[in-house]
Amino acid sequence: MNSIHKNYKIAAYLIFAASAVTLVNHFLHYSDNITTGTLALETTLLIAVLGYFATLGKDWLKWVLTFITVISAFALQPILKNFDTYPVYAILSVVACLLQILAMPFLFLAPKAQ
Repeated sequence: MNSIHKNYKIAAYLIFAASAVTLVNHFLHYSDNITTGTLALETTLLIAVLGYFATLGKDWLKWVLTFITVISAFALQPILKNFDTYPVYAILSVVACLLQILAMPFLFLAPKAQ
């Protein structure tokens, strides 16, 4: 059994933190009706699964996370336009996206498994 490089572990912790921030954001934003934001819950689950794959040291994860981060960065534009209406939601969304962006260099700098 080969060990997982520390960059994958750091990236996994950052990805899990992004998942937790997204989950907290969901519960705060949809506190009146939790079932309204099922897409946010599915996104949280997807991010958590990516964190799990990072703990396994999967090399393809960097490309999947890059794709998802680009999509989430584009999704920030309408959220930031409504910053005055939902400031906590906007700040937590930006934090979650930043955590994903911070995880990417660790994934790209991790050596390939042999």
